[in-house]
Amino acid sequence: MELSKNQEVNIIKLFDAPVELVWKAWTDAELLMKWYAPNGCKIHFKNIEIETGGKFHSCISNPEYGDCWCIGEYKEIVPNSKIVFTMINADEKGNPIDPTEIGMDPDWPGETLVTITFQKENTKTRMELHQTVSQELAKKTGAYPSWLQMLTKMQLFLHQKN
Repeated sequence: MELSKNQEVNIIKLFDAPVELVWKAWTDAELLMKWYAPNGCKIHFKNIEIETGGKFHSCISNPEYGDCWCIGEYKEIVPNSKIVFTMINADEKGNPIDPTEIGMDPDWPGETLVTITFQKENTKTRMELHQTVSQELAKKTGAYPSWLQMLTKMQLFLHQKN
């Protein structure tokens, strides 16, 4: 089923921080570990290369649901402007898996593309996140609220840094 862009996940957030700091929060692995997991969860990376063509292998550990492994590739990195990467459900060894094998909704795609754009607005940063999955499905599965929680954590982190 082909979705139009207006049916896919789209989140716009205004951060009270300069674009360089918001960018760094997305592109510095140490900083990502401080906010890039939903509430009550932790993330760790087996590997992460934040550059065009670079790959990552991450795990979000959830005390209630267990570990969720993910692999992906950075398709495009434009400093202080744009990040595009794939997200693929995987196992601990980095092999792609069918999302239903880990209890996900059968409609959840095995791979999504995430595009994040950054725009300077005076001393603030307008960030837009787009993911190629139905927003309705993302809300139903918890993916959408997870993004909102992570971005709220990022806002608090940036506020401490700024």
